[in-house]
Amino acid sequence: MKDPVAGATAAVLVVYHLQSQPGPIVERLLAQLGAVVLVDNAPAGHPALALLPAHPHLLRIANANRGGLAGAYNRAVERLRAERPDIEQIVFVDEDSEVDVLPALLADPAVQALLADAQVAAVAPAYRDRATGLRGKHLQFESRWRLRYLPREVEGLHAVAFVINSMSVWRLAALQRLGPYDEGLRIDHVDTEYCLRAHRAGLKVMLHGGHSFGHRIGERRAYKLFGVQLQAGGHSPARRYLIARNTLWLARHSLWREPGFAWLCLLRLGYEAVGILMAEPQKLAKLGALLRGCGAGLFSRRLA
Repeated sequence: MKDPVAGATAAVLVVYHLQSQPGPIVERLLAQLGAVVLVDNAPAGHPALALLPAHPHLLRIANANRGGLAGAYNRAVERLRAERPDIEQIVFVDEDSEVDVLPALLADPAVQALLADAQVAAVAPAYRDRATGLRGKHLQFESRWRLRYLPREVEGLHAVAFVINSMSVWRLAALQRLGPYDEGLRIDHVDTEYCLRAHRAGLKVMLHGGHSFGHRIGERRAYKLFGVQLQAGGHSPARRYLIARNTLWLARHSLWREPGFAWLCLLRLGYEAVGILMAEPQKLAKLGALLRGCGAGLFSRRLA
């Protein structure tokens, strides 16, 4: 029997890469949770989805990448609100997410207490990058001017500035309060912008370091600089353009309210450039895309 909290949780799984085989993850999610929204974001449709059997708790959406990942999230939330009034929280799942951590996470009494708290927006497990073996580092707001990093191997519950969308559990009431995801961002920093919105609304974003899952972000490569272990993102030139554009856009629009975050955005762009130079192929193409993206983020009036 499913835990009552798990039964009131829906997974939103967005499928985009044609080589992926979503059948096994859909099957596990349906066994673990109260509903699964499967969003086909492949522009011409994902061929493997037609092979999936019908299920009373499986909702399908053909989005064709309208609005990118943000658009897929928005369509899924709209569908759940219309058709599943029993759903109280949503967990966002990537095609390669390790979802077997979900039952333990949702059954954790501390997590259940947070999901019942109107001042909490989301709870997320820690992630460990599959390519490098490193846990993701998380930030905390100390003031408008300053953020600080938590240790990679942090344990227990912590209020953090940001979590990645993959495997983060969001209270549906908080999603309704914060409004739709920004489809102008499309992919990169969709989660960052939304966590900023939660912070500005006075809602907490929580990390539980006692639960973790394997995750893949780009094609990360570990390297050392002055003896410090770092990791390069490994993204393509096209994604590097979007990363730079969206990072600088967020920096511009956060400069007054969160100057510490705006400064962090600039440091992130420098980190991207160093990672390209130290550990990645296609250096010139990626650096050129990074520069073009910076120009677009700095001077564009609107993102599209």
